[in-house]
Amino acid sequence: MNIVAIDDRKDLFQVKDVISNETMEKLSKVKLEDISWTKQEWQEHWKRRKLHVAPDSIFEQIEKEINSQAELIGAIIGRNIKNITANFWLDMPGFTVTPHIDNPGVDNAFQLYLKDCDNAGTVFYNLKDSEIETKDDEQFWYYTGDKVPSSLRHAFNCVKNTGYIMLNNEKQLHGVPTTLGKDDLRLSAYCYCRE
Repeated sequence: MNIVAIDDRKDLFQVKDVISNETMEKLSKVKLEDISWTKQEWQEHWKRRKLHVAPDSIFEQIEKEINSQAELIGAIIGRNIKNITANFWLDMPGFTVTPHIDNPGVDNAFQLYLKDCDNAGTVFYNLKDSEIETKDDEQFWYYTGDKVPSSLRHAFNCVKNTGYIMLNNEKQLHGVPTTLGKDDLRLSAYCYCRE
């Protein structure tokens, strides 16, 4: 496993080689469209499936491999991570996400791409304090710009067994600016790193 901060802010990290090659090979043989699923809370209108994790499934194995590295991940990112749980997302043709800031309920987020998907990585943007609005609701932080910022902080490629860890704050504006094509499937583990 390799984790590196993408800049001096040390709140956004590039992650590589978290899952074993053997497990990734098993995953590559799974027919993703046949797995039972539901909608992800707060994202019901997105073209996203939240896959069910059956006992002894490849997804349960992936979650175990990620969780077994919780303490090491925590040491690298400067947090006392005790447990990592995962949602498995299968993003379908037509999927896109406009730039947004996650609500404060998302603390330490870790998204690991599990399948290659061209032009489907997450892009983080630089924004000014004047482009952030705070409201007294569940979302709390809002991006107020009228267009996508032109200043990129970092663009992560959607390459299997790579991803990012984000220490959430009001400046973590991110999204998926392209729309998945008719043959594209974007599979990822979205992990919650709990202290």
